[in-house]
Amino acid sequence: MSGIPRFLIAARRRHFIRRSFQDNEIYKLSLKQYIGYLMEKRFPMTWSFEGTRSRLGKLMPPKYGLLKYVLEGAHHAGSQDIHIIPVSVSYDLIRDAEEYAREQSGTPKAPESIGWLIRYLRSLARPMGRIHVDFGQPVCLPIAPDPSDQLAISKIAFQVAVEANRVTPATFPAVVSTSLLGAFPRALTEAEIIRDVTVMTQWATSRSVRLSPDFNLHFADDMQSLLSNMIKEGIITAFDGGPETVYGIADGQAPIASFYRNTIVHFFLSRAVAEVALLAVSEKSKEETALACFWREVRALRDLFKFEFFYPDSQAFETQINEELCLEVPDWQNQLCENAENSRKILNALAPKLGHVALTVFAEAYSIGADVLMREANTINGDQAAFVDLCMSFGKQAYLQRRISSEASIGKLLFANSWKALMNRGGADSDEGLAQYANDLNHLIRRLEVIRALSIAERGGNTLRDVARETI
Repeated sequence: MSGIPRFLIAARRRHFIRRSFQDNEIYKLSLKQYIGYLMEKRFPMTWSFEGTRSRLGKLMPPKYGLLKYVLEGAHHAGSQDIHIIPVSVSYDLIRDAEEYAREQSGTPKAPESIGWLIRYLRSLARPMGRIHVDFGQPVCLPIAPDPSDQLAISKIAFQVAVEANRVTPATFPAVVSTSLLGAFPRALTEAEIIRDVTVMTQWATSRSVRLSPDFNLHFADDMQSLLSNMIKEGIITAFDGGPETVYGIADGQAPIASFYRNTIVHFFLSRAVAEVALLAVSEKSKEETALACFWREVRALRDLFKFEFFYPDSQAFETQINEELCLEVPDWQNQLCENAENSRKILNALAPKLGHVALTVFAEAYSIGADVLMREANTINGDQAAFVDLCMSFGKQAYLQRRISSEASIGKLLFANSWKALMNRGGADSDEGLAQYANDLNHLIRRLEVIRALSIAERGGNTLRDVARETI
């Protein structure tokens, strides 16, 4: 699975463990004792965390599983100086991405059989690009925490997962998917893709984001070859019947392209939030200062999407936002204090624009969720499964009406997190609160559309849809 972090303490012997033993207390106790013995004897171990990459492609909260067993064993054995080394194993393309997209669209998972296995093995003969392995900074524990200290265990899991995510490289398919989704449903010429990829890789390099080896000094000369695997997999399509060959997301493939984009979306988060907050400043009321409005919007977005992304604490996140903007507009805070209208000037100076790329699918899914709850609260009656089912139907209608940008905004996990966000707000507390929540999401989507239009306008040659935006 693309970008799956594998968490290494080290490897020496291989022992097979049952896939499921939740209700087998004797097996669990035996496994804990055995892991404790390994820790006591200082045997190295390796295992994979469950729950790190979701069917959407992005980092999700890890399940503690064997990590908890290891820490319990280390605690009981009195082990000291424990090093947990995050290892990221990621792939340019993965065979299962299409299946993941189907599952998120509501199609039941295909049963595994001999025929399925044969078809799967045959499919592996197709080129899928490179495999990337990288190691993060060790998470060092002088002593293991008490097994009852759930907060300490969750913090360790968080550190390991985030560090593995940090060393997961931005691959060529992920960056190209980001570029094409940013212009979707437009197609781009090879020159436009090269420009986008160049700008994004320069942006990534200046922020110490790891890049796959494909992004060498001569990648533009090999563009057609680099795109060929994505074309063969049907993710993107090429049309060469005009004066220039153009490339775009293939019909129905936006959820798969979104999967690859989401493997690197965490790198864009600070920038995306900053862009939306700057646009909000340009629309602020006169009673609030520009800088206060900016940070209020940052905090609101952080809270809105807290079930989608891992954040540092509030102060550290705001420091990241400040550092991100200072890289391109060093005096941005002074400019905002001088005049709120400078927010658009600051936004225009930022390249590439990433807000629409990083946040649109989540904002659209949450908006669908709010609409569903307003219309069908009595039918749902507190049932998350019923809520998700209704969202899937409403989402498909919204896409047919083009009220959402793509089918990538329709997914069971997206709507499950939309439900969590709504319940975290008490179901938006009241009819008035729910209506305000839905209205806030509509404002957010409009701002993301403006950022998208600004991004396209930077290329020149706007479409009719682009020039119709009032605030470009």
